[in-house]
Amino acid sequence: MPLPADPPPVTATAASAEVSPTTLAPNQRLALGGGVTVRFSGVTVESIEASPDGSYPGGSGVTLVLVFEGSAAPVRREISLLSAGYDSIREAWLDTYRVEVIEVEDPTRAPRLVLIAERVTDRVRPEQPLRVRVQRGGEVALGSTRMKFLGHSTKEIDAGESPPLLVAVEYQPLRGELERLETHVGADVNPQRWRWRDYLFTIDSYAYDAWMELSIARLELAPAHN
Repeated sequence: MPLPADPPPVTATAASAEVSPTTLAPNQRLALGGGVTVRFSGVTVESIEASPDGSYPGGSGVTLVLVFEGSAAPVRREISLLSAGYDSIREAWLDTYRVEVIEVEDPTRAPRLVLIAERVTDRVRPEQPLRVRVQRGGEVALGSTRMKFLGHSTKEIDAGESPPLLVAVEYQPLRGELERLETHVGADVNPQRWRWRDYLFTIDSYAYDAWMELSIARLELAPAHN
């Protein structure tokens, strides 16, 4: 089926109230802070034919790639803005930076992205943290991401020191790349915490390499440095 000449832009229901949208032109880089920039490439307009059996509807959408630069090798994240009936992937993360594409203007001729760019702060959101118990090999839902608890380990220490705890987990974002991390969370006498994106994990109790009880809070976002 031929592509539509210029489908209507797909927009999010609402942008962040605290961050003003930015319009990004082709070959333009947006500074996020710390020497990190983001640009876009590979804008494609597609038409989706409905299945003969009605299992999925017809529609259209725009896909593109966000390219983060300035932190080791460039990192590419795919974005998709699809019509109703399909899961769109509007946001992309690089460490503590979040970029959400709100709209693609004029996608077939001179594409421009309308987006918001944010960074994670040290401020905890006021809502109550999520409290969960997870067994080794078990998973926790973090929005559209699944976090799997792989296990605990320790490092060699000198005599008289408290052994530090290492926590190994995997994060599987929706249609994103699997991330496996092992984090040093300190000894039992300290608050044993780690972060991922805007999530703050605190270990309330645990049995070594068996299970953990966690308090999971969210950190506030602020406009990225432009």
